[in-house]
Amino acid sequence: MIHLDKVSYSVAHLGQPLTLLQEISFHIPPGEAVSLLGPSGSGKSTLLALLAGVERPDRGSIRIDGVELTALGDDDLARFRRQRVGVVFQDFHLLPTLSAWENVALPLQLAGKGEGYNEAMQLLEQVGLRQRSQHRPAELSGGEQQRVAIARAFIHRPQLILADEPTGNLDQHTSKQIIDLLFSWAAEWGITLFLVTHDPQLASRAVRSLALMDGRLASTSV
Repeated sequence: MIHLDKVSYSVAHLGQPLTLLQEISFHIPPGEAVSLLGPSGSGKSTLLALLAGVERPDRGSIRIDGVELTALGDDDLARFRRQRVGVVFQDFHLLPTLSAWENVALPLQLAGKGEGYNEAMQLLEQVGLRQRSQHRPAELSGGEQQRVAIARAFIHRPQLILADEPTGNLDQHTSKQIIDLLFSWAAEWGITLFLVTHDPQLASRAVRSLALMDGRLASTSV
């Protein structure tokens, strides 16, 4: 499902290139759950952005479900992401003018698959937010917004879920519920999970963990 070969990425800093990722290579088969660990500034979110096609690498190959992302133009990349990838952002990225159910249903609407109300309400019920479905993001707590974002990522049954600290804004009890739900949905629908996390409870549920240190892949545990 995911195949990276010698991926490097840098940004300009004070007129000089600053390398954020160096020669990253790994492979994740379909249906596997993998966690990505590392201290702040190690490049975890940058790697997630590359996998989502939001950023492009300076060098190397990124293949998702057999498709070489670096070969796609912007429109094809956006279409690929919309059809095959679900992303849970650390800061939610919910649209402030839409209600909870409208935010969840948005991927289906963008794909031309109808209004998506029934599908959205079903997922919101499973994350415990059916009664909050008409509320806008500003009327929801951080934890509630995170649960809306998770439901939105899954609604179109993508092949791959990329999640950046999916339990970071949840209390311990809710965190366990959401972890159970993430893995239950992924198993039911055959979805590959790639999880950036500091949560040892979440990391321990993955089949294996990758660790980033100073932009390099430091270790792999099974």
